[in-house]
Amino acid sequence: MSHISCGRLRNATIVLVAFGIATAPGCDAVVPQEPLAVVTRAESLPADAVKVPVQSDPHPPVLHSDEYESPVPVPGGINTAGAEDSPFVTPDGATMYFFFTPDVRVPPEKQLIDGATGVYVSRRLTDSWSEPSV
Repeated sequence: MSHISCGRLRNATIVLVAFGIATAPGCDAVVPQEPLAVVTRAESLPADAVKVPVQSDPHPPVLHSDEYESPVPVPGGINTAGAEDSPFVTPDGATMYFFFTPDVRVPPEKQLIDGATGVYVSRRLTDSWSEPSV
Protein backbone atom coordinates (compact mmCIF):
# COMPACT_ATOMS: atom_id res chain seq x y z
CA MET A 1 0.00 0.00 0.00
CA SER A 2 1.12 3.56 -0.60
CA HIS A 3 -0.15 7.01 0.23
CA ILE A 4 -1.27 9.43 -2.45
CA SER A 5 -1.08 13.20 -2.38
CA CYS A 6 -4.04 15.55 -1.86
CA GLY A 7 -4.01 16.54 -5.55
CA ARG A 8 -4.17 12.96 -6.73
CA LEU A 9 -6.78 12.23 -4.08
CA ARG A 10 -8.98 15.02 -5.44
CA ASN A 11 -8.73 13.47 -8.93
CA ALA A 12 -9.56 10.05 -7.52
CA THR A 13 -12.44 11.54 -5.57
CA ILE A 14 -13.91 13.02 -8.74
CA VAL A 15 -13.89 9.58 -10.34
CA LEU A 16 -15.35 7.95 -7.25
CA VAL A 17 -18.05 10.60 -6.90
CA ALA A 18 -19.04 9.91 -10.50
CA PHE A 19 -19.82 6.39 -9.34
CA GLY A 20 -21.72 7.70 -6.31
CA ILE A 21 -19.05 6.89 -3.76
CA ALA A 22 -17.47 9.53 -1.55
CA THR A 23 -14.12 9.34 0.20
CA ALA A 24 -13.52 9.94 3.88
CA PRO A 25 -12.50 13.47 4.93
CA GLY A 26 -8.79 14.30 4.81
CA CYS A 27 -6.08 13.96 2.23
CA ASP A 28 -4.45 10.68 3.25
CA ALA A 29 -5.71 7.66 1.42
CA VAL A 30 -4.23 4.22 1.07
CA VAL A 31 -4.39 2.65 -2.37
CA PRO A 32 -3.08 -0.67 -3.65
CA GLN A 33 0.26 -0.47 -5.47
CA GLU A 34 -0.54 -3.26 -7.91
CA PRO A 35 -2.53 -2.17 -10.98
CA LEU A 36 -6.08 -3.36 -11.47
CA ALA A 37 -6.36 -6.46 -13.61
CA VAL A 38 -8.09 -5.71 -16.89
CA VAL A 39 -10.40 -8.47 -18.06
CA THR A 40 -12.73 -8.73 -20.99
CA ARG A 41 -16.46 -8.43 -20.48
CA ALA A 42 -16.89 -12.13 -21.34
CA GLU A 43 -14.17 -13.18 -18.86
CA SER A 44 -15.76 -11.12 -16.10
CA LEU A 45 -19.19 -12.79 -16.23
CA PRO A 46 -19.98 -15.13 -13.35
CA ALA A 47 -20.56 -18.77 -14.31
CA ASP A 48 -24.19 -18.63 -13.18
CA ALA A 49 -25.07 -15.42 -15.06
CA VAL A 50 -28.05 -15.69 -17.39
CA LYS A 51 -29.42 -12.93 -19.62
CA VAL A 52 -33.12 -12.39 -18.98
CA PRO A 53 -34.90 -11.97 -22.34
CA VAL A 54 -37.37 -9.12 -22.60
CA GLN A 55 -40.24 -11.61 -22.92
CA SER A 56 -39.56 -13.15 -19.49
CA ASP A 57 -38.51 -9.98 -17.65
CA PRO A 58 -40.45 -9.90 -14.35
CA HIS A 59 -40.40 -6.09 -14.49
CA PRO A 60 -40.70 -5.19 -18.18
CA PRO A 61 -40.52 -1.58 -19.32
CA VAL A 62 -43.88 0.17 -19.38
CA LEU A 63 -44.41 2.36 -22.41
CA HIS A 64 -46.42 5.48 -21.70
CA SER A 65 -46.36 6.89 -25.20
CA ASP A 66 -47.13 5.67 -28.70
CA GLU A 67 -43.93 7.41 -29.84
CA TYR A 68 -41.80 4.52 -28.53
CA GLU A 69 -41.60 0.86 -29.49
CA SER A 70 -41.12 -2.18 -27.29
CA PRO A 71 -37.45 -2.86 -26.52
CA VAL A 72 -35.52 -5.45 -28.51
CA PRO A 73 -31.95 -6.72 -27.97
CA VAL A 74 -29.30 -4.70 -29.79
CA PRO A 75 -27.69 -6.70 -32.62
CA GLY A 76 -23.96 -7.25 -32.19
CA GLY A 77 -21.74 -7.95 -29.20
CA ILE A 78 -23.31 -5.58 -26.67
CA ASN A 79 -25.83 -7.88 -24.95
CA THR A 80 -24.27 -10.29 -22.46
CA ALA A 81 -25.44 -12.15 -19.37
CA GLY A 82 -24.07 -9.18 -17.40
CA ALA A 83 -25.85 -5.88 -16.86
CA GLU A 84 -25.76 -3.33 -19.65
CA ASP A 85 -27.47 -0.17 -18.51
CA SER A 86 -28.15 3.49 -19.32
CA PRO A 87 -27.36 3.45 -23.06
CA PHE A 88 -26.76 6.76 -24.79
CA VAL A 89 -26.67 7.00 -28.58
CA THR A 90 -25.06 10.10 -30.04
CA PRO A 91 -27.31 12.36 -32.16
CA ASP A 92 -25.77 11.08 -35.41
CA GLY A 93 -26.70 7.49 -34.40
CA ALA A 94 -23.14 6.26 -34.97
CA THR A 95 -21.89 5.74 -31.40
CA MET A 96 -23.42 4.18 -28.30
CA TYR A 97 -22.11 4.56 -24.76
CA PHE A 98 -23.40 2.35 -21.96
CA PHE A 99 -22.58 1.24 -18.45
CA PHE A 100 -21.63 -2.40 -17.87
CA THR A 101 -21.15 -4.46 -14.74
CA PRO A 102 -20.72 -8.24 -14.92
CA ASP A 103 -22.58 -9.06 -11.70
CA VAL A 104 -25.16 -6.77 -10.11
CA ARG A 105 -25.03 -8.86 -6.93
CA VAL A 106 -21.56 -7.46 -6.19
CA PRO A 107 -21.55 -4.35 -3.97
CA PRO A 108 -20.78 -1.11 -5.89
CA GLU A 109 -17.54 -0.48 -3.99
CA LYS A 110 -16.23 -3.84 -5.25
CA GLN A 111 -17.52 -3.26 -8.78
CA LEU A 112 -15.14 -0.28 -8.96
CA ILE A 113 -12.15 -2.59 -8.70
CA ASP A 114 -13.36 -5.66 -10.62
CA GLY A 115 -11.48 -4.66 -13.78
CA ALA A 116 -14.56 -4.83 -16.03
CA THR A 117 -17.25 -2.51 -14.64
CA GLY A 118 -17.38 0.86 -16.37
CA VAL A 119 -18.53 2.87 -19.36
CA TYR A 120 -18.12 1.16 -22.73
CA VAL A 121 -18.46 2.45 -26.28
CA SER A 122 -19.65 0.71 -29.44
CA ARG A 123 -19.78 2.02 -33.01
CA ARG A 124 -22.63 1.37 -35.44
CA LEU A 125 -21.78 -1.03 -38.24
CA THR A 126 -23.99 -1.62 -41.27
CA ASP A 127 -26.56 -3.82 -39.50
CA SER A 128 -25.26 -4.17 -35.95
CA TRP A 129 -22.84 -2.64 -33.42
CA SER A 130 -19.10 -3.20 -32.96
CA GLU A 131 -17.63 -5.14 -30.04
CA PRO A 132 -17.66 -2.68 -27.11
CA SER A 133 -14.45 -1.25 -25.72
CA VAL A 134 -13.55 0.92 -22.73
